[in-house]
Amino acid sequence: MKKSMKKDSFFQMGEINIRKMQTRTGIKGLVILLFLVSSLLVLSGCAENKAVLVGNWELVPSEGNLNDTAMTGYAFSENGSVTFYNGYDGKLTVSEGQWQIGGINKNYLELFLDDVDTPKRKIRFKVAEETLYLFSDSEEGKTTYDSRYQKTEQFSFESLIAAAKKQKAKEQQDAQLFCTLSPQEIIEQLKAMGQPIGQVVVYTDPDYATGLLKQPNLQLAQAARFEDTSIEQVENQIEPIGGSVEVYQDYAVAKQRYDYLTIFSDAAGTTYQIGNVLLRLDNALQSEKRAPYEAAFLEIVK
Repeated sequence: MKKSMKKDSFFQMGEINIRKMQTRTGIKGLVILLFLVSSLLVLSGCAENKAVLVGNWELVPSEGNLNDTAMTGYAFSENGSVTFYNGYDGKLTVSEGQWQIGGINKNYLELFLDDVDTPKRKIRFKVAEETLYLFSDSEEGKTTYDSRYQKTEQFSFESLIAAAKKQKAKEQQDAQLFCTLSPQEIIEQLKAMGQPIGQVVVYTDPDYATGLLKQPNLQLAQAARFEDTSIEQVENQIEPIGGSVEVYQDYAVAKQRYDYLTIFSDAAGTTYQIGNVLLRLDNALQSEKRAPYEAAFLEIVK
């Protein structure tokens, strides 16, 4: 009798353990199922948000914005690549990179761009009625947007994009060039290639180069100025009228100087950049006489 009771107890305990194992297995399975479902929902929401962002978005100017020549836009591709356009007064720049959707609620746009001051950005966003709203901070409760973009089939500055991309490709190529010639040597070669160059002034201290628009970065350069003999020179002028050559230690500094000078072309004349060298031609030089300078400059520095 006792043996029978012990045997029954043994079997009962076994059944209880089996049920516990089944319960645990069921709970684990439920947890895994819930995890998979939540993951699918997150991925679905992410994919949905990403699909909404694919396309062209152009900045809508703020009310009262006096700069109506500004051009800004994003082009988001399905493969995760993005192109950012920015510029004004007909001068457009292009930055390229990658984008993705992030954040717990999948409401953050993460950008990784080249050629911008802040290459990595994380921006809260909202899309409603074909309008993309961007918020500059992470306050979820903030409802006032900082900028808004309208979805468009074609940018209003579409005609400038090809030239801007061509300029970007040229800049990437120029960045690989480094010229070791001095400004005086470059000017001598320009003259040897037929340019009408007369007097040459080599600056040993660029701080005294008052007529060269010193800022920014001229103090970091070797610089020389030359006379173009086809231009009538002014009596008692401080510097010859014609142009100048500036040689920098690296491309980045030369590019910063170039960008500055092109903004003030009315005062600075026409500026050409190849690698770490700038050639500047005064406005007094007729436009048809600038092309031979540009061709010779390219031949010397390339």
